[in-house]
Amino acid sequence: MVDAVRSVKLPPLPLNEELAAFSVLELLSNSIRAHRERGVREDVELRYSISDNRLKIEILDSGRGFDPGRLPYRLDSPPDSIDPRSETFTEYRLKYGNGRFGMGLLAARKTFPAFSLTFVDRDLSPCPWYSGMVRGTRIVLSAPLASEAWAEDLEELPPAEVEE
Repeated sequence: MVDAVRSVKLPPLPLNEELAAFSVLELLSNSIRAHRERGVREDVELRYSISDNRLKIEILDSGRGFDPGRLPYRLDSPPDSIDPRSETFTEYRLKYGNGRFGMGLLAARKTFPAFSLTFVDRDLSPCPWYSGMVRGTRIVLSAPLASEAWAEDLEELPPAEVEE
């Protein structure tokens, strides 16, 4: 999977490339783990597109969502106010035997200028976590291109393939 991600030529972005790649890979890893833990056999979808001089990345899974109240921070908190070295994060890591770090969403929120997380039902319509109707999670990341010239020369991007 990592080699496939590295082979995709992405446009120049005005953000840290390593953090952007880390964020996307962490979010994909979280989705794949949710599918494995819950025995979901459907694919995790990764879509990306460029329009209006913006890169848009969408991750959609069928992992039945997660309780945002269990994260070591509030999803609506400003990302710069969250300290991953805090006691709350330490307790979170210990609770999950260092198998969860709570960093994928936080890194994505800190890295990408536009971030949205939505729980979706079977029709892929947004629904609240507590509704009991959650089929999965849709995360959308977006950033402006660093160069408009790159978009003019854009060739068709190959479809992303994510193997579980």
